[in-house]
Amino acid sequence: MNIDLIYQDKFKFDHEKKLFEKYKNRIEALREKKILNHFKEVQCSNKKISEILKNKKKSDLFISLDETGKTFTSKEFSNLIFNNNFKKIVFFIGGTDGLTEMTLDQSDQILSLSKMTFTHSFAAIILLEQIYRSATIKINHPYHRN
Repeated sequence: MNIDLIYQDKFKFDHEKKLFEKYKNRIEALREKKILNHFKEVQCSNKKISEILKNKKKSDLFISLDETGKTFTSKEFSNLIFNNNFKKIVFFIGGTDGLTEMTLDQSDQILSLSKMTFTHSFAAIILLEQIYRSATIKINHPYHRN
């Protein structure tokens, strides 16, 4: 399983980037558990997102974050990520103005972290924490408690 995180705006504060990096490092450390092959994060423009959407393969799952999307429990999210036949999952996080309608329309799933609106950096941090939590659920690690 490969996971890509595509986001549009840069992190404005060092402490946000440090927390993001903390969960990114935890996720990358899971490679030795054979649950995740690759994790990549890319900051890019709407034009680059359009290229990614055009090059989608049948083995890819595209998930866009938007407050209008579906909410999941952590266990449901873990099942979405780790109990499927996809080779790659791509998460899209919009910038100040959100994602384009084209991105939302071409996504396989719209995910909401909350009914509230978050800055892209908070959304990225929360998403990474939930990806890490999902992996720990999958491998029965005690990080997640019922």
